[in-house]
Amino acid sequence: MAIQKTIIQVALADDHTMFRKGIVELLRRSDKFEVVAEAGNGAELIEQIRKLKRAPDVCLLDVNMPVMDGYQTLLALKKTYPLMKFLALTMYDHEFVIIKMLRNGANGYLLKEEDPDELERAIEFITKNDFYHTDLVSGRLIAILKQGIDYNHAMLSPKEEQFLELCCSELIYKEIAVKMNLSARTVEGFRDDLFAKLGVKTRTGLVIYALKHGIVNLMLIWSFFLTL
Repeated sequence: MAIQKTIIQVALADDHTMFRKGIVELLRRSDKFEVVAEAGNGAELIEQIRKLKRAPDVCLLDVNMPVMDGYQTLLALKKTYPLMKFLALTMYDHEFVIIKMLRNGANGYLLKEEDPDELERAIEFITKNDFYHTDLVSGRLIAILKQGIDYNHAMLSPKEEQFLELCCSELIYKEIAVKMNLSARTVEGFRDDLFAKLGVKTRTGLVIYALKHGIVNLMLIWSFFLTL
């Protein structure tokens, strides 16, 4: 009996029509993907996704779009479809853009100048993993650290800071609980409380926060991104 191949359903928002149509055509040539929605801005894309029987597996978002940009679109879709994966696909390589998209819940970030094969690899990777990083993302984050740290951050308890530091390691949450001599449920409580307190939605968001505010050092951050 032949094993049925799983098709990755993809949605795409980009206001550059020729680029968007090119991506759609590229993905449709492969038997790995099915483009189920495409739009010129975030508002149009959200409306199209609402009409689908099920949410797409991966959503490709441009950052700068009219009506509703990538930041707003990501937040809106993440709230409604928490299991959907998001890949920022843009021409902007400024670290502020990278940080903001990652903090809003993006699972990866690619420049439009990347090779098409890289895009396909990224889409496949984030369907099975939490985060897809390139040398661009890792390099930009390290550059931020070298430029200086803003220490004006939320008041955290010693336990919260310890948990945040451990989040920047290769340990999974259950292993963090053992390291802190706490129950897994208590550690999950720390995580959820920090999500709310720091205004982040993912573990990557916690890592970005720790990096920006000097809670962890360069080597811990580098180790985290190498293990993702």
